Amino acid sequence: MSVVINIARTYYKPIQTYSKLFASGASEKENLAYLVGGCVISFVAQWPAQSRQAFTNQQPVDELMGAILLSNLFLLPLIFYLISTVFYLFTKIFRSNILGSELRLIIFWAYLAATPILLLVGLVEGFLGKNYQYFIVAGLWLATFLSFIYSGFRGRTL
Repeated sequence: MSVVINIARTYYKPIQTYSKLFASGASEKENLAYLVGGCVISFVAQWPAQSRQAFTNQQPVDELMGAILLSNLFLLPLIFYLISTVFYLFTKIFRSNILGSELRLIIFWAYLAATPILLLVGLVEGFLGKNYQYFIVAGLWLATFLSFIYSGFRGRTL
């Protein structure tokens, strides 16, 4: 099934989408592809805000984009692997039988599936700045991301 269709289905049937993802098997190649895809979209989502900052500070946008590229494509995957390790340790404390690859599938897919809202966050920050509209949309993204993680755990138990 197409990744775009699965992302759309995650918004209205998240538990069933995760069940299908688990049925197809949680491979590390797919998990890494989901994470890198989410990181690339996250990089694109920050373009409007960086363009605004470069315009207001009269500095070249290339420097800002280089730093954002470094953080999103090299550091952010490491942070997500660290987060998944912490989650894995917590699941072992609570005596869960979830595998590490399944846990990474839950977290990385939740991040990829929530990136359309992350694109909206970037647009709001780019056009309006960091005001209350930005924090509302960013809170919506965080709530969506966490609800997808919760749905992944629910889809794992089915």
